[in-house]
This record gives sequence, C-alpha cells and structure tokens, in this order.
Amino acid sequence: MNITKSNHFAFEEYKELVEKYIKIDCREINFQNRVVLQLLERIFIKNHSVFIVDVSTQYKNKSSNIHDRKFYAWEYTPDLLIVKDWNYNNKDKQKEDYLAVVEVKSPVLDPICNNKNHTFAEIENYKAHGSKAILTDCYEWIFYDGDKEPERYVLGDKNGWFLKEKNNSIVQGFDFDNDRLESVEWNSLIRFIENFCLQ
Repeated sequence: MNITKSNHFAFEEYKELVEKYIKIDCREINFQNRVVLQLLERIFIKNHSVFIVDVSTQYKNKSSNIHDRKFYAWEYTPDLLIVKDWNYNNKDKQKEDYLAVVEVKSPVLDPICNNKNHTFAEIENYKAHGSKAILTDCYEWIFYDGDKEPERYVLGDKNGWFLKEKNNSIVQGFDFDNDRLESVEWNSLIRFIENFCLQ
C-alpha cells in the first residue's frame, strides 16, 4: 500500500481548528496538540529525521534511568520540541540536535498580546541555553534566534483573521465564485517555520 504524504496544511483547515477550540475548549493543551503540533508535523512530514515532540509534562522530577531533560528544559519546560533524530532514551548522549523549542499559549486564556512576564521569562530561559524559540497563540507567531530581532507573523487577533481576497483564475469563465479570502501571511509563515528550524 502506498500512502501519499502531503506537507500541505491549508489556512482554512488551520482557521477551522483554531476556531473550534476557541469555541469548545480553549485550554492551551488543545491549541498545542490539536493545532500547532499537527501543523508542525505536516510541515516536516517529508523530512523523516525531524520529530515534533510534546515535552510539556517533562517536569524537573521526570528524569529517569533512560531520559534526561537537560538538553531542552532548564528553569522552564517548553511545550514542544522540533528535534532531529529524537529518541527518548537519551541518558548516554552528550548532545541532542534540537532545532527549536515551541511555547504555545491559548489565544483566549493567555494571548501573547497580554505580554505576561512569565511567558517572556520562559523565552529568555530557552534563548539563554542556545535554543531557537517559537512563541505562538495561533493568531501570532514570534520567532527568537539568539540576539537577533524577533520575526513576527500575525494571522489575526481576537477580533478576527487578517484576510485578503484571492482571485482564482482557474475557475474564471465558469459560473463559480472565483474570489475567496485567504490569510495575508499564511504562506510566508509556513515557509519561514521550515527555514527557521532547518538553518
């Protein structure tokens, strides 16, 4: 059996997921694992050495005989890792190839625009240990890479999505509505995530 693996994740699909969890259950964990993790897995689906790993419950007391969180968690624990060649059994390793840590916030309960000191303390802690960091509440994505100026992509806010009309020339001449709305920054965001992690 041949399974086609596509790295395409349409903005409409993303928007529907975000709106669904805003409406039915706006806890951070839902945006983390049902939206952001799914998006990241789709972006890297063709790169078999890249893994998206939920480490949000790997607290300080979670080290064991086979696993040590020293490679990705210090004062704070990120929500997700984007990592090459992941293996939970890392106790004997000297180094891990972490591409970025991801901190996810609820767009309802803890949106980035609230500028909470705790959130930025988390990001500073990750950066201090040499990690690239991604902060998102699904509306806004901020990318931190050392001392460089953070890169921001804003897809919307609590008042709605930032959209533009896209003329679909394929259906011109037919009786279909050939104008539809799309995100202003979606395609740029998707390309940037991959480039940011793999550089």
